Amino acid sequence: MAPTNDQFYLPFGKELAANEKKNRDKAVRSLKRYLSVGGGDLSEADLFKLWKGLFYCFWMSDKPLVQQALANDLGALILDVPEDNVIPFITAFWKVHCAEWHGLDRIRLDKYLLLFRRVIFYSFAWLANNDWDEEKINAYTECLLEGPLHPTDRTKPDAIVYHILEVYLEELEKVIDAVLNDKDTDPDNLPEVPTDDLMRPIIVLSTDALNKTTRNKAKAIISQYEASDDEDEEGLENALDDEAMEEDSDDMEDDSE
Repeated sequence: MAPTNDQFYLPFGKELAANEKKNRDKAVRSLKRYLSVGGGDLSEADLFKLWKGLFYCFWMSDKPLVQQALANDLGALILDVPEDNVIPFITAFWKVHCAEWHGLDRIRLDKYLLLFRRVIFYSFAWLANNDWDEEKINAYTECLLEGPLHPTDRTKPDAIVYHILEVYLEELEKVIDAVLNDKDTDPDNLPEVPTDDLMRPIIVLSTDALNKTTRNKAKAIISQYEASDDEDEEGLENALDDEAMEEDSDDMEDDSE
């Protein structure tokens, strides 16, 4: 018998930020099950409250291994949310964390940066699971440009902008590698990754960001991306040349015989 919404509850506030780790873990597990069967019914206000609770849930995690595991679990929730609510779910995440960033003390900054990295990874993983659907990519990049990477909104914390720029292509590459290394993946039937479309937020920031440092960082990433593309093309050309030389060599050996 398939589970229904009534069998699971949606934890908020005190449960997610409970003092006892076992109670917080129980709340996160319940949330994961709830999202997988009924998360599509959540409103934007519900999602904001949910991420506010999860923000404090993560705040309470104090040991490095616990933080790493929880960051991964929270990021992976993106894959449990019904398709229609994934973008609102990601939007609410960034809205809450941009609003709360300046209230963080220095010792907690790094663990939240880790959480951001995992959310970016699982956002790309969601897109990969949907075969890099153009409409979903457009919705995701727009979500970033309207949220943490808004080019002209000075209320968005610079540290978050810089961190997203720093890890964006790294996490994309990890997802692409994971797909390629999946034993169930047929490499001949993989959809092409529309990297140029995924680069849109960075391209926009390189020209439209009010912050000069942001513009320069975005331009540097674009240059790095273009250089990487050139190296890939050169590598492919060299491989084809080597293959052609081997074929010519084989032909010469056949002729000599």
